[in-house]
Amino acid sequence: MKLKVLVPTKVFLVATVKQVNAEGKNGAFGLLPGHIDFVTALAPGILSYRSQEGEEVFIAIDEGILVKCGQEIVVSTEQAVKDPD
Repeated sequence: MKLKVLVPTKVFLVATVKQVNAEGKNGAFGLLPGHIDFVTALAPGILSYRSQEGEEVFIAIDEGILVKCGQEIVVSTEQAVKDPD
């Protein structure tokens, strides 16, 4: 899957991933290849993903929107900070 994280001034991240975990307004969820397409509002918190190499990466995000369509996941948020821990 392809993950894009957008902030108002730039494309913050583009990565090929195996899995994405995030926190929506209605609770936490995970996305794997083959997951049904959907749109959800995100709560402020941690978005994590597992890279193709198996590395887990964490991104702190402000509230935003996540759109999953086919093999592409796009997250639009006001602020994002990436950290390997």
